Amino acid sequence: MTLFEIKSLLSSNHLSPSKKLGQNFLIDQNLAKFIVRETLEGVPLPQEIYEIGPGLGSLTEFFLQQNVFLKAIEIDRGFCKVLLERFSANPRFELIQANALDFSFPQSTHGKILVGNLPYTISSPLLAKLALLAVPFPRMIFTLQQEVASRLMAKTRTKDFGALSVLMQYFFEIKKMRKVPKEVFYPVPKIESAVVFFEPKNTAFRMDAPEKYSFYAFVRRCFSQRRKKLGKILHIPLDHRPDEIPPECWANLWMELKDSRMEKSGGSCKN
Repeated sequence: MTLFEIKSLLSSNHLSPSKKLGQNFLIDQNLAKFIVRETLEGVPLPQEIYEIGPGLGSLTEFFLQQNVFLKAIEIDRGFCKVLLERFSANPRFELIQANALDFSFPQSTHGKILVGNLPYTISSPLLAKLALLAVPFPRMIFTLQQEVASRLMAKTRTKDFGALSVLMQYFFEIKKMRKVPKEVFYPVPKIESAVVFFEPKNTAFRMDAPEKYSFYAFVRRCFSQRRKKLGKILHIPLDHRPDEIPPECWANLWMELKDSRMEKSGGSCKN
């Protein structure tokens, strides 16, 4: 959708973007086509696409030009009205009026892809929720604010490396596909964004949902005191701060403590 089309739809429906919900509409059609193309690259069609926060349908219209079934998850009632007016005649379109944070994603994710332009206010808790699913989506592509993308891909011993970094890097291959200038959105946000690709690692299938929640709770507890040595936090002989431990070693440490088999040396998590 062009800027003119978006402004016209907003005006004719007496709608305006909500700062509280972080509503910014993609106005660059080339970028929209890029996201659709990369989302479907190398996968057999038809696919079932779950789109989080479609807004007025900037991405939706291009997905529906492909042989896919699209389920749009939108919280805003006004936007839902516009989406129905635009796409309800298409039998491959389904609208779900819901908050993505509260939505129950399908237990079977085979042949399903998750996409969306995620508002800053929900991106971190939503990504954590998706990582903690018993069976992850085989592919997720999100447009995220650069600050969030940096945290997800942060290296150890950096200020951006935290509990969410550990969770996402342990369970997913993460790739920044391209930077997104803020000018491609309306209204123009304060910072730039990035299109980020997620594909589950084998590790994402080694734990069931309760174990994943337990693992993440453990990591978050440790990072809540990130300046302290883990030995003082966990009462074990480990002379490292939380931000010095790589994701795979966090999982080893959690499992060793969980099974009460922590070695005197601090286990296999020295770095």
